[in-house]
Amino acid sequence: MRVFRICLFVGLLVGTFAGSGITAWALQPGDPARGKEVYNQYCYKCHGMNGDGKGEVGGVAFPPPANFRDPELWKGKPDSFFIDVITNGYNYGKMPPWWDVISKQDIQDVFAYIKTFRPK
Repeated sequence: MRVFRICLFVGLLVGTFAGSGITAWALQPGDPARGKEVYNQYCYKCHGMNGDGKGEVGGVAFPPPANFRDPELWKGKPDSFFIDVITNGYNYGKMPPWWDVISKQDIQDVFAYIKTFRPK
């Protein structure tokens, strides 16, 4: 009887999750115009309105905030690096995480805007 109950429980569990309709989701591509709005609300105080790292707070931060206009910043770093930094923060809290403040789509949009500062 015990084996029957275990089999029944496992069967119900598998059936529940197998037919749950859970699907993977994908974000829309980043929208730089929307990203600019979010950047101007949350990011410019450190990174500056021009993305040069010279915001109101940036001058007193050590190390200084990222300068998105510096070609060296972009060398050898995939897009996922920047998405991760925006999401989870960087440098032991000098760059705070934003995963609990803005949405995943906002993070994509901010990164799309930040890329507009990247030197050609």
